[in-house]
Amino acid sequence: MLKIEKTLQSVRDLLDRLGKEGVEFALTESEYSDCIADIRDPNEVYVFLECSIRPNGTFIWRDYDNHKGVCDFDEFRVRIITLTADEYLDKAKDKRKQWASLCDGTDTPMPDSLAAVVSDMEDKANRLKALLEPDDPPLLDGRDTAILKELKPYGVVKPAEESQRLRELGVLERRYYLDQVFDALTDKGEKALEFALHVRRV
Repeated sequence: MLKIEKTLQSVRDLLDRLGKEGVEFALTESEYSDCIADIRDPNEVYVFLECSIRPNGTFIWRDYDNHKGVCDFDEFRVRIITLTADEYLDKAKDKRKQWASLCDGTDTPMPDSLAAVVSDMEDKANRLKALLEPDDPPLLDGRDTAILKELKPYGVVKPAEESQRLRELGVLERRYYLDQVFDALTDKGEKALEFALHVRRV
C-alpha cells in the first residue's frame, strides 16, 4: 500500500472515531491541484480555515487564529483532537459568560435546558481529549514555546510558578545532579516543541 493510501485510511479511521463522538468532519476531493483531499469542519465548530492532504501524505493547514503549518499524520491527529476539544470548551465558557452577563453577575442558576447544552459541550470536549494517547504532547502557545526554546542546559524556568505549571503540563521535569537543581525537557516536551516549530503566523 502506498504511503498516501495509508494516510487516507488513517484519516478515514480518525474522522470515523470523531464522528462517533458527534463531531462530523468531512473528507472531500481537494479544490487544489497539488493536493489529494481536503478536510472540512463540522457545522457547529470552527477548527481549520483550510486543511488539505498532499500527495506525499503530509497535511497543510490554516486555523482561525492566523496560524498555519505542515505536519505528518501523527501531529495532525493530536492537533485536530486538541483544537476541536478546546473549541467546545470555549463555546461552553462563552455560554456561561453570556448567562452571567444577563444576570448582572448574580449567582443565578442556568435554566435546565441551557445547563444541559453547556454540559453536553464540556462532556464532548472531555471525550475527545480521552482519545489522545498518554505520550501525546500538548499544543504549546507562543509564550510556552518561547520559554522552552530559551531554556539553557542546567537552567531553571523562572518564576517558580511557570516551572511548576509546565511540569504539570508534562513538558518539563525537575532534575538533580550533585548539588545542582535544574529543569529539563521531557520526551513529551521535546515532541511538543517540535510540533510548535512547525507552526507559523500568517
